[in-house]
Amino acid sequence: MKRLLLIICFLPSLAFAQTSDDYLNSANNKAAKKNYGAAIVDFTKAIELDPNNLKAHLYRGNAYGNTKEYAAAIEDYSKVIEISPGNTTAYYYRANANSNIKAYKNSIDDYSKAIEMGLRNADLYHYRANAKVNSQDFTGATADFTKAINYSPRDPELYKYRGLAKTNLDDYKGAIADYDLALKLSPNNPELYFYRANAKGKIANYDGAIADYNAALRENPINAEAIFYRGNIKIDAKDYKGAIEDYKKAIAINPKLPNLYYYLAKAIENTSDSRAAIEYFNKAILLEPTNPEMYFYRGVTENRINNKQAAMDDFNKAIHLSSRYSNAYLGRADTKMALKDYRGALLDADTAIMYLTVDNSNAYVTRAKAKIALEDIPGALDDFNIAVKTNPKNPDAYSGRGQAKTLLVDYAGAIADLTRAIQIFPANPSAYLNRGIAKSKLGDKEGAISDYKKEIEFEPKNQDAYLKLARVLIDDKLNSEALLLANKIITPYSRNGRLLIERGRAMSGLGDYKGAILEFNKAIAADSNSMSLGYSNRANTKISQNDLAGAQADIDKSLEKDQNNDDAYFTRGKLKMIQKNYESAVYDYISVLLINPDNVKTYAYRGLAESYTADTASMRTDFLRAMKISPKDENNYILRGRSKIQLKDMAGALSDFKTAVDLNPRNYDTWLNIGLSKIEMNDRGGGCADLSKAIELGSREATDAAKKYCR
Repeated sequence: MKRLLLIICFLPSLAFAQTSDDYLNSANNKAAKKNYGAAIVDFTKAIELDPNNLKAHLYRGNAYGNTKEYAAAIEDYSKVIEISPGNTTAYYYRANANSNIKAYKNSIDDYSKAIEMGLRNADLYHYRANAKVNSQDFTGATADFTKAINYSPRDPELYKYRGLAKTNLDDYKGAIADYDLALKLSPNNPELYFYRANAKGKIANYDGAIADYNAALRENPINAEAIFYRGNIKIDAKDYKGAIEDYKKAIAINPKLPNLYYYLAKAIENTSDSRAAIEYFNKAILLEPTNPEMYFYRGVTENRINNKQAAMDDFNKAIHLSSRYSNAYLGRADTKMALKDYRGALLDADTAIMYLTVDNSNAYVTRAKAKIALEDIPGALDDFNIAVKTNPKNPDAYSGRGQAKTLLVDYAGAIADLTRAIQIFPANPSAYLNRGIAKSKLGDKEGAISDYKKEIEFEPKNQDAYLKLARVLIDDKLNSEALLLANKIITPYSRNGRLLIERGRAMSGLGDYKGAILEFNKAIAADSNSMSLGYSNRANTKISQNDLAGAQADIDKSLEKDQNNDDAYFTRGKLKMIQKNYESAVYDYISVLLINPDNVKTYAYRGLAESYTADTASMRTDFLRAMKISPKDENNYILRGRSKIQLKDMAGALSDFKTAVDLNPRNYDTWLNIGLSKIEMNDRGGGCADLSKAIELGSREATDAAKKYCR
């Protein structure tokens, strides 16, 4: 705050009418002409002749003050107080001198002593308030400015300074009220508009702030600082284009304004023009080459354009300049995550957390992500919990915790966290993707489809999202929609084997076995990473064609390419069930779960196989496990119903099929099994009606059954 301390340099000679000391009169005359050096010489001679000459000490102190020799002035005022302990003027002047040498505690003590002795006026309270501001006692300063206003209620400066003190107390509304009063008294003061604009910005009154900056600029159009601050408000209002224009105007007026290029670079980065942002960060660094923050933000921008090495160099430089710069370690940790240096990322995240000076939820999020990559899921969950507690409005904390809970098979908890992430930040594609995964694991195929489609709206080029959507559509028997989706994204030049495989699966589901096998052949030829999966899916289609020998040959090829392909073991288990080799099927399903414990549908299929081996205890355990993990997946109930048929529990089977219908009335396998069960129970009419429903939904197996039983 600009201080308004006035050092009184002399008093009229009438105050010394009773004294005839020539040196004292001569000194006063010289001081009146601002010849303070000569005046000090004469005041000194007067004191030499009379060491207790109070006025000579007092006035010499004033002269010293005017030559900025404050220590000497304080000595003279102290001598006056020694001679005359009740001299309030000496306390007042000594307080001013102490303020000038930043001895604010001594200054406040002297002002307080003068007040205690009866000296009270606007200036005294004003100056004590200034000293309190400089001592960071903004509450005390506000009280003193109020007392000063009581003595001088029409002084706009007092309202201005009280407003600034309130700003330092985060009382922005109170500050605005003071600036309002000051502007009534001084309506053309651009400084008041500037300060009021700052306060309005703090309470998110962006329109009001911009209006005040505009008013300040009408009075002084070349105020670069006001233009700069107006740009900052436009950033807060998400008007990045307007902010960039203001920063460039400010640069044209005063290119050396601190941090101006830095803020311009950050504004440009928000427009996704990262390369232009880097150019301005470069200029900012030329002006402040030892400022670590400049390198940190340039590193963040380099990261966004995937220039990882440049980002690493900038984070390293920031750390070199400030070895405890938490954000630089955090930025470097994120870069190492992208480079798959997970242990390095974990170490940097640990260091970032160690050097935190304020709570930073993102530091714990980054460390948690590194722990997930290193398969320390419980440790990651602990960090995500801290992140959520630190900042309950951080969508990344909830999204990451949701992902961790999915890995821990807490799908309901995952969905709750991912839903919260979406509520906080609706344009959150990864949260939709991960929530879709969790819903799919729960067996909520309809919910998963909705989430994957939402993710694709945000990221229409995300092939992983298309893959997941295609798979769940096929699992939900929506093969036509899955095929349309695959046709939309696969071009004649596509070499993504997994996409070709999903198109083949959709074709197979629609009964186009020849087309499906062609797609699997393309996948095998186009993408070496998809060869094993291509063979196992081709085997599955051959099973549907009743080409069991061809299916076995393809399964063998699949396992030859990748002995850890859980899909190959699953398909072989299916083949062995058809061949009535139930015990071998159980062992294949065990292999699936050993390779991929996340393949939760296998528990129900193993349960069905176990019903044929009469291992009913294991069967019940597997079905309970499947239903606990995926309570919304109707296939678990269909397969358990089939197991109960094998065990001659027809009533129990129909009960399970009814639950499956309640979960998903569009699944033709349910109606097929209900129909066959009723026919076996001699309810041919009801059974054939159910087979008709299965046929309407697209079941070719139901068509064959109807030809056999419903003529």
